[in-house]
Amino acid sequence: MHFKSNAAGALANVRLQSVLKRFGGGFVERRATARLAYGIDAFEELRSASAAIRDRALAALDGWLLHFEEQATRRGTQVLWAEDVEDARRLVLELCARHGLRKAVKSKSMVSEEAGLNEALAAHGVTPVETDLGEYIIQLAGEAPSHIIAPAIHKDKGEVADLFARHHQRPRLDDIEELTREARVMLREHFLSADLGISGGNFLVAETGSVAIVTNEGNGRMVTTLPRVHIAITGIEKVIPTLEDLSTLNRVLPRSATGQDISNYFSILTGPRRAGDLDGPEQMFVILVDGGRSGLVGGELKEMLRCIRCGACMNHCPVYQTVGGHAYGWVYPGPMGSGSRPHSMGWRRRSTCRRRRRCAGPVTSPVR
Repeated sequence: MHFKSNAAGALANVRLQSVLKRFGGGFVERRATARLAYGIDAFEELRSASAAIRDRALAALDGWLLHFEEQATRRGTQVLWAEDVEDARRLVLELCARHGLRKAVKSKSMVSEEAGLNEALAAHGVTPVETDLGEYIIQLAGEAPSHIIAPAIHKDKGEVADLFARHHQRPRLDDIEELTREARVMLREHFLSADLGISGGNFLVAETGSVAIVTNEGNGRMVTTLPRVHIAITGIEKVIPTLEDLSTLNRVLPRSATGQDISNYFSILTGPRRAGDLDGPEQMFVILVDGGRSGLVGGELKEMLRCIRCGACMNHCPVYQTVGGHAYGWVYPGPMGSGSRPHSMGWRRRSTCRRRRRCAGPVTSPVR
């Protein structure tokens, strides 16, 4: 609601403008290179195939979600349903109280940003620690992410060096590799002492009841395997039918996001630790959040639910490249975020996905 005034402030921020100019078309150029290397026609076919997968899942969203719940439960995961972000916060806090959890290490989760989860945890005596490097930087700065795949893209090296020196109580470093190493050292103790790991989920695989996570840092693996409890918080629209579908989508996601053929870490999490496993949580929970998403099913904006959070719309947007993400005043900046915000904030149709209630839309069998 305050975009114009926020944008004016961003345009007047000399340091931010310098950072945004360096950001420029970097991701755009890498995506174009990846598209060319894959073959332009082949890449467009891949995009069409990915859209068809998302459409098939969304056309029977209720069925696929229930199928995911069935398969996840069969493998030991406990599935919880949240109509809105208030429900999601409540469920996480209840789990923390029930299991005596005091410190949470977090992999990047945009839905937890929607829910203001860090603030809620801290208010109830649970220490949240962001472990994605970009998220860690903005947590120290007391800011929100400005980009969904590069949360601290609005910060320059000098700002990060100042933050680390102030919060870590160490000599100020100027080298990027040394700063990264310092963050790794500071986070190590948190990984080893946390009893709760919180992640998002790039995709939910109904066929196996699995949560798929795509990252470029090893923190996602540590968050989901070291603590005794793992909670994955994700939107209901992330469900897809099969592992084969996941394979297709995982070819388009990294190329569109960062121009990579494949991300550094691609994890498929299926249930808690079993007898004989060397690592993994003792208990795993998945919280499925509606937050206005079911209100888009079958409507004029239904195609927005296809979004795989690659960030390409922001990277190509001249407005975003001029004012950055904070000007939008919402967790999801850029073109897609601007369109989905009214539904997420409840300004349009009220959410219809109550606990174990089926989502709006046509119902077909989830079996392939």
